[in-house]
Amino acid sequence: MIRVAGSVHRSFVFPAELPLAYAYYADIGRVLSYLPHICLARTYGPDQLRLLYHSMELGLYRIRIFADVQTLLEDGCVLHVRPLDRQPPVQPEAGAQSATAQGYFTSQSIFHDAGSQTRIEYKLQLRAELPTPLALRVMPGLVVGGIARSITNMRIREIVEGFIDRSIDAFPHWLDELQSHSSLPELGSIPMGPPPTPDCPDQLL
Repeated sequence: MIRVAGSVHRSFVFPAELPLAYAYYADIGRVLSYLPHICLARTYGPDQLRLLYHSMELGLYRIRIFADVQTLLEDGCVLHVRPLDRQPPVQPEAGAQSATAQGYFTSQSIFHDAGSQTRIEYKLQLRAELPTPLALRVMPGLVVGGIARSITNMRIREIVEGFIDRSIDAFPHWLDELQSHSSLPELGSIPMGPPPTPDCPDQLL
């Protein structure tokens, strides 16, 4: 088995006041697209989703980790993405150069008022137990361990750092859209976007 377990915690400053920053990140259907290596595989409801982590390790081995999650908004200052256990899990599967399994994905965003800006504490965790690809079963344990460390140490950092950069870069476009429709959120309100649409490429599913 390839055991993956890692977390990253980052603090960053977002260029908007807290109510606007919170409304932006609460638009789950939009902000999910800013997560590198992660796509939306299925929508069970407006706040219940199946995510797919995918990566190519060592240039040869395709890794897929599905995770069912539920999004929760708390008091206009915390946004949770928590594991959802109501759906049948994906069955583990190992191919010659691939591994698929059900895993667990969580994140938490805590929003702090910083005047004209917002400080956001962002934490992400990913864990799973993957069957070893068939081609790796004759390889030394150090090679298999290297894949696990790559996912844990490098890929999770890429997800968090990419998410922060992409979401900040995309904010002006989101704001322009709201202003063009005269729909800027009022204090304490969250604009309701459409249900998220699955966006995983067919070859990954």
